[in-house]
Amino acid sequence: MKVISLAPSITETIFVLGCGDKLVGVTEFCNWPPEAKLIDKIGGFSTPDIKRIISLNPDLVLATDFHLKIVNYLKERGVNTYVIEAKTILDAPQSIIQVGKAIDCKDEAVKLAKELKNEMDTFLEKIKRIPKKVRVCYLCDIFCVAWRSCAMSRLIETLGGINIGKNIKSNQQGTVLKEIAEKDPEVIITAKGHRESVDLLSFVKETSYFKKTKAYKNNRIYQIQAELVCRPGPRAMIGLKRLAKFIHPEVF
Repeated sequence: MKVISLAPSITETIFVLGCGDKLVGVTEFCNWPPEAKLIDKIGGFSTPDIKRIISLNPDLVLATDFHLKIVNYLKERGVNTYVIEAKTILDAPQSIIQVGKAIDCKDEAVKLAKELKNEMDTFLEKIKRIPKKVRVCYLCDIFCVAWRSCAMSRLIETLGGINIGKNIKSNQQGTVLKEIAEKDPEVIITAKGHRESVDLLSFVKETSYFKKTKAYKNNRIYQIQAELVCRPGPRAMIGLKRLAKFIHPEVF
């Protein structure tokens, strides 16, 4: 079976299931495990090269619900495609099962997903017992916070945080920073390797607006590798644990 992956999370899952040799094409963002970097690239996550995909003559293309237009285009041209549905890293167990079924590694996938779900459930039960809710601001770019509809909003609140970004009303640069400061986050988490145009960690620590917040005053401004909290795959627990440690350092 020759498989093309249109998402890093799918690529990671295929490798962990021991089926990396089936991959003939991956995105430019598929960087884990290191072996993924050696596979032919078919473009970016949001900008795959359709002609390149077709030229590789795959037996199967695995995509996400972000790629629905591309999926329809490929299907119209006779390319076998399958959509893996997952919104956040909390959905990683079912995502792993979907990938496993698609590439004929169902038994391995079910086992991996069960282990991951058990670990996730135990961890989240511990989170539920933490009484304190913490005001959290997640920045993926200078003026881009985790909005109400953002997957990160669900993650933050699942981990016992209050996402202040869901009530940010403005999308104007200076106004966003002012609103963040007014909501006085206790924790600020900056993303690295997402789509940031500058070093977000340094930007936050050096910007006057943020110096008014409890997060700045208590030295609770952190940085996280975006891929760990954005890819619903086998590394989901690493992302969950790191976020939880930022939000509840007294517990984790």
